[in-house]
Amino acid sequence: MKDIHKGQASVEFALVVPMLIFLFLSIVYVGITFMDYTQYSNAARDMARDISITSGSEEKKNLQTEINAKNDTVLKRYVSPLTSLYTPQYAVKFFNGTGAEEEDTSKALDVLITIHLTRDDLPQPLEALGILPRELKPIIYKMRMEQNQENQENQENQENG
Repeated sequence: MKDIHKGQASVEFALVVPMLIFLFLSIVYVGITFMDYTQYSNAARDMARDISITSGSEEKKNLQTEINAKNDTVLKRYVSPLTSLYTPQYAVKFFNGTGAEEEDTSKALDVLITIHLTRDDLPQPLEALGILPRELKPIIYKMRMEQNQENQENQENQENG
């Protein structure tokens, strides 16, 4: 009787181990993706803060241009993701008091940072499993600009004239 069930444990082990490995790798990938998403979210907040407290419209415009152009020197100051699974696309925009987009940073009252994260292709076995989404929810961070002397004068001129 004992000889009939001799290989049963080996067969069960062989059937269960691939599922456990898949589950473990899925948890690891989702954890890494969440960590990267959190880092990009923090970076959006830091970028908005730095732009909002920067004095001088020319410096704000330069920072906007460097972030939109994905200048590595500037971006390394804000984000260092664990992986390169997702490729970020940055957009920095300024808005006036009516909510319309503003090109002149001296008249802008708000700064809006948007980061879109899209995934490059994974190796074929992982791609077929569909563990990670191709695109994550966009990170959008809006912050009120610091009212420096230049902004206050422009706002007073708009109200009076």
